[in-house]
Amino acid sequence: WEAEKPPKPFGYTYHREPFAADVSEGKNDPIYNAHSYHTKVPHKAIMRYILYYTEPGDIVFDGFCGTGMTGVAAQLCGDKATVESLGYKVEDDGTISEQVIDENGKKVWQPFSKLGARKAVLNDLSPAATFIAYNYNIPVDVQAFEREAKRILKEVEDECGWMYETTHTDGKTKGKINYTVWSDVFVCPDCMQEVIFWDVAVDKEAGVVKHEFPCPHCGAILNKRRMQRAWVNKYDSAIKETVRQARQVPVLINYTVGKTRTEKKPDASDLALIEKIEQSEIPYWFPTNPIPKGDKTGEPLRIGITHVHHFYTKRNLWVLADLRRLLKKKEFLLLFNSQLVNISKLNRYRIGISFPYNPLSGTLYIGSQVAESNVFTAYKNKIDRLVDAFSLPHQISAISTKSATDKGMIPDNSFTYLFLDPPFGSNINYSELNFLWESWLKVWTNNKPEAIESKVQGKGPQEYHRLMTNCFKEANRVLKPGHWMTVEFSNTKASVWNSIQTALGEAGFIVANVSVL
Repeated sequence: WEAEKPPKPFGYTYHREPFAADVSEGKNDPIYNAHSYHTKVPHKAIMRYILYYTEPGDIVFDGFCGTGMTGVAAQLCGDKATVESLGYKVEDDGTISEQVIDENGKKVWQPFSKLGARKAVLNDLSPAATFIAYNYNIPVDVQAFEREAKRILKEVEDECGWMYETTHTDGKTKGKINYTVWSDVFVCPDCMQEVIFWDVAVDKEAGVVKHEFPCPHCGAILNKRRMQRAWVNKYDSAIKETVRQARQVPVLINYTVGKTRTEKKPDASDLALIEKIEQSEIPYWFPTNPIPKGDKTGEPLRIGITHVHHFYTKRNLWVLADLRRLLKKKEFLLLFNSQLVNISKLNRYRIGISFPYNPLSGTLYIGSQVAESNVFTAYKNKIDRLVDAFSLPHQISAISTKSATDKGMIPDNSFTYLFLDPPFGSNINYSELNFLWESWLKVWTNNKPEAIESKVQGKGPQEYHRLMTNCFKEANRVLKPGHWMTVEFSNTKASVWNSIQTALGEAGFIVANVSVL
């Protein structure tokens, strides 16, 4: 959506036609990939809008900043190489031109902007989001970060690396576990024997999961709906309670011997190692917060994942707790935060991939095959990505954590341009999905003003419309007259689209264009 705040009637010179081009930018970028998030607009896409609507030194505002890509985009408008990577031409005097078709059908270069960093004011309701945004938008001593991060990782690996050791099939050579696959266990309704889902339902050669399969004990034709889960009761010393959880067992180990990757079924020594870890006490702090009842938390609660630490195997939880003890500085906490989902039980296993990572999908779904990734391998890979991201030009953006409806201390008519990526109705419940990250950070979202549709929060279409209208009214207040706001929005429900368009009108905006981003 391109929406304009009506200009003042006299003496006003700023003018832009609505941005009328479809924007497509890939996501294979070190900044984009440094830290995952539920929705994320590539910064290069936002740069096109900022370059079009603003001049160097102008102030841009994003009230739903997420991981801070608007701030990154604003500062990189001053980086010639990045601007040229968008297909623009930058002259020696800083004039930026784009290729257009003239009246004779020829391609010509047309000036439209100036090279130079813009300033950004960023805000989000989620502490996890603003924490990530903060680290994306401050200068970092890259060499010091890389050196210290690798030192800490090695220190913890020296202490806990034995947890990822396995014996090769020759019975004597030591290997390093890359990941372990865990499978759901069910009970056949006919013979009441346990059935390991991996053994009966997964076609390893074809890489598919069968819809129907025979019981290995009685031959009955089974599917997931016919079977009941197998459960296990165990004492959780962290919360001093006995918990009942859906049973999962290790079924495959992917490991490296020398320079060769191979796989095997867990043997007696592997099972003994897991049992040894299970019977040990983790000597360091880790979060044990109960998972709140919510629209997205029903799945983990249904299978007995009732507290934050249940999202991890005991092995991975131990290593995370040790790392969290040592990773204290802001940029190191960003590194720590960046892999908390990928090494949890949310990481579903897919046959044929070298190292499994969870594609963050807006759910807390735990699959029937879970990949328990090696924590050290995951963080070594992430260090390299963060080094690439931190190496790009940086300037400090102003960042706050509050509701987009909060007037705060921002004066009227402060900003030249607004880029907003608000919640999409009931598509994504940010406060619930960020609960895992925020539990490790020890600060949580105040979801009372969260602009979403949520049955648990008692927010339907009317409440969502009211909250979004108030957000847009505040946006109108801080935007300069005659200037533009871009609203990035995605929802398949026509009613939600209509609600947003109505909210924009009620807030005093004129919707001039709908383009594809």
